[in-house]
Amino acid sequence: MDVLFQNATVLTLCDDRPVLKGGYVGIAGGKIAFVGIAAPQEPAARTIDCRGKFLLPGLVNAHAHTAMCLMRGYADDYTLQDWLYQKIFPVEARLDERAILAGARLGFAEMLRTGTTSASDMYFREPAVAALALECGMRVSLSNAVLAFNEAAYDPETDRAIQETRALIRDFHGAGNGRIRADAAIHAEYTSYPAVWRYVTELALTHGLCLQVHVSETRKEHETCIARRGVTPTRALYDAGVFQAKVLAAHGVWLTDEDMDIFAETGASVAHCPVSNLKLGSGIARTAEMKRRGVNVALGTDGCCSNNTHDLFEEVKLAALLQKGVSGDPTSVNAYEALKMATVGGAKAQGRENEIGRVAEGFDADLILIDADSPLLRPVYDPVSTAVYSATGRDVCLTMVQGRILYENGQFTTIDVEQAMHEVEAYAVPIVLGAQS
Repeated sequence: MDVLFQNATVLTLCDDRPVLKGGYVGIAGGKIAFVGIAAPQEPAARTIDCRGKFLLPGLVNAHAHTAMCLMRGYADDYTLQDWLYQKIFPVEARLDERAILAGARLGFAEMLRTGTTSASDMYFREPAVAALALECGMRVSLSNAVLAFNEAAYDPETDRAIQETRALIRDFHGAGNGRIRADAAIHAEYTSYPAVWRYVTELALTHGLCLQVHVSETRKEHETCIARRGVTPTRALYDAGVFQAKVLAAHGVWLTDEDMDIFAETGASVAHCPVSNLKLGSGIARTAEMKRRGVNVALGTDGCCSNNTHDLFEEVKLAALLQKGVSGDPTSVNAYEALKMATVGGAKAQGRENEIGRVAEGFDADLILIDADSPLLRPVYDPVSTAVYSATGRDVCLTMVQGRILYENGQFTTIDVEQAMHEVEAYAVPIVLGAQS
């Protein structure tokens, strides 16, 4: 056995035994080889004493634009349309591969530091980001979303998003023992056309990819689609055949009951991004109703320019609190259900439900430790409630992916964080500000 965690409060996220106190979890060959309340007989190369700590699955960020941490704080307090068209799109037109890699490296460091081990990312230069993720040890599902504002002129053979997707499939899909995956992606209903949607869907179906897309993020987006097409964005995408693929839709703030039923019937997932949705004034997704109707709900941070962090623990807490607040029912989403969105729900959204998201034998060893021996978290009556309502990503003291420790007690093992920050500040920030091209 490579590593043995002992004396841990284990939050397994397995419904039959959600919490093991004084538990033991053994890691061998990148997998969870043992879970129990008595020590295994097999010796371990390293034993980690977890008294006063919670051991739980690494969190899954089901919707991120990781490299956008370059723009953390750059465009705050705008409406989504002004934010996109006046601030973000002009900056993104200037970003080169070096700048995007600088942002992605810093973003991966932040995720690992705050307990996220797997991310569904939608951005540019993703083949280079895939190589970076391999180097850093991060688990990622990468996509470059198609935008097509001129239907008559659109040619997939010259579309950078399509070419990047093909390169991801060819060079990186399944790399790192499955850590790296290619996803197909449509940016949104309002940034492309049915013929484009069908092309991307066929690409996803041919290669067995998940398909990422933004859906009904704002009231304006939702209602404009109804006015233009006579149906909601979900229905428009469904009628074009998009939901034949495994869909992971970001936001879903304005989904109708019929939309939710489409998601449930097709097995599609919603990546709920409460912090970003609140910051952009987009609204509050009806996730409790989604869950009631059988929709798989995961959690995402969105990009740091609309959040402003990758700390998924913030999303977990808000996912519970917002549903209580809007419904007036404090039982509508409890702590365990919220934590499952960031673990089990995220794993299912990525198509990894048999690999990650639980502390269970045979699953990949994507695990994190929370240091609960802190005046900020004590006393602990219910470990799950403490993890959801009291903890933040700053309480994470160890992050492991496929049995490899990537962060421990302030130290990163695969990322030079000082160099990453310098590269962002010295090279990328001037590009964001328009000081160089």
